[in-house]
Amino acid sequence: MSNQEKMPFVEALESYKEQHFVPFHTPGHKIGVEAPQLLKNWMGPALPYDLGVMYALDDLHEPERELKEAQDLTAELYGADCCWFSINGTTALIEAMIMGTVGPDEIIIIPREAHRSVISGLVLSGAKPVYMDCDFDERWGIPLGVSLENAIKSMDAHPEAKAILLVYPNYYGVGIDIVNIIQEAHKRGLIVLVDEAHGPHLPFSESLPIEAIEAGADLVAQSTHKSVGSLTQTSWLLGQGKKIDKRRITQMHQMLQSTSPNYIFLASLDMARHQLATAGNDLVSRGLELSMYLREELNKISGIATMEYTDIQERVINYDCTKVLIDAKGLGLTGVEFEHLLRNHRIEVELVQANHVLVLITIGDTNESVTALIKAVQAVSEKVLRTFKEFNNTEEEQLQDISKDSALLPAPIVRITPRNAMYANREQIPLKEALHRIAGETIAYYPPGIPCVAVGEEISASVLQYIENRKALGYVPNGSDDMTLETIWVLQE
Repeated sequence: MSNQEKMPFVEALESYKEQHFVPFHTPGHKIGVEAPQLLKNWMGPALPYDLGVMYALDDLHEPERELKEAQDLTAELYGADCCWFSINGTTALIEAMIMGTVGPDEIIIIPREAHRSVISGLVLSGAKPVYMDCDFDERWGIPLGVSLENAIKSMDAHPEAKAILLVYPNYYGVGIDIVNIIQEAHKRGLIVLVDEAHGPHLPFSESLPIEAIEAGADLVAQSTHKSVGSLTQTSWLLGQGKKIDKRRITQMHQMLQSTSPNYIFLASLDMARHQLATAGNDLVSRGLELSMYLREELNKISGIATMEYTDIQERVINYDCTKVLIDAKGLGLTGVEFEHLLRNHRIEVELVQANHVLVLITIGDTNESVTALIKAVQAVSEKVLRTFKEFNNTEEEQLQDISKDSALLPAPIVRITPRNAMYANREQIPLKEALHRIAGETIAYYPPGIPCVAVGEEISASVLQYIENRKALGYVPNGSDDMTLETIWVLQE
């Protein structure tokens, strides 16, 4: 095994800085000499490391030395054969692995709860999507992913499919039966792609779900900035086995990464890998302990509940408990109302949905941060209950589920491949007149960024109802030209 205590790219970058070359290359601020003063205040010591493609340093697009070694160390840490670093996030990696495995009119099987970057990958590749039915939990208002039975059903119905894409674990930490789904996919000759954006920390505790690479996936994209220590906008793609064409993946990766990659971003990936290799087990274990303590304390608060694995274990295989769903249904609050009240206590959550908010407990959390959250939730509960009593109403009369929100997405009806639809002639019409028309734009809500209708799909009655429900609750769409969604782009008839 290689020396995981090394940081080859970081060391090369520091060595270059120490040689004090006089720069006659980009960036224009010349190692910070004439950066804006506010930028100097923010980033002063880091500015000399703000370099692009250098003759003296390795190249993201064709790494041969220190950067290649850093990527190889990452692959080794996760038990993969190869690794690609990204400074354009997991979005670019999901697009790259789709483009690197399927082409125009080839079929890829995907779940509806896939991120909108999957739709972008379909547009760029020209591939045709076939959607799998996914389970949904009405009590908690969350998607549970695709079951083994539904995955097999979709694969058997489309023997011509070339690849299958899985989301694991999902935004809420819910894990599908990934081992058996991968085995069934491989039996049928399918390449397995996994959006494991929320799973780079999984290998560092036996209490967490199995990671996708260990489960046998061929390509796995991870957002290292989401739960471990790299900078925002950085991610890595892991690959293994003979089913993937590594050179083709590299070519697609090159197309989707900046030709002026920020070396600080790349160095942060090398640092994050080193941190996980040397202290990952301790850091992740601490996060797990904090998440369990948080759940225990939150469930003591009136009107508050957290979703536990026991609530859903009959329908899912595993669960990452560092994703904590905090439900305020017992206080009669919608997720939007709950989030607003928490913000008054300087608490910023990850996701708002139905009657809940989602918080992420990561390696960066502490006793102090978790205690602040507990105190804020306690304060919200006390304020709401006190308000009810002032109106002389009983809790039973007022503490009801007043949310009409739901994370249950409309069933997709694909009429045209996303790529053909993206380049078709379009027209903008009132949303109320869009029933049964074909969408000319992709509409999603962030987070989690899952489309309620994608370009090339029929705008059904359930799509229109979903949008109206979201509008009524104050959600702002992403991807739509008209942010009010009074109008929508559709394909010309």
